[in-house]
Amino acid sequence: MPVIRSDNSPQFISNVFEEACEELKIEHERIPPKTLNMNAHIESFHRLLEDDRLSSCEFETYAEAYETVDKYMR
Repeated sequence: MPVIRSDNSPQFISNVFEEACEELKIEHERIPPKTLNMNAHIESFHRLLEDDRLSSCEFETYAEAYETVDKYMR
């Protein structure tokens, strides 16, 4: 079963998110509060994505932002 590890931000404690995880058969693992170092790899990735791409761009549409992130990840 795939696992999503997250902090306890509001988007990750919503009922909609939990229902989606159940429907997609994804385990949701939360790290303890104030322990971002337990999620260091993704935190580092988000920082690089923000610095390298997102902070220097203005997007007109969600599709444009998605394409930019997709190209960056590839």
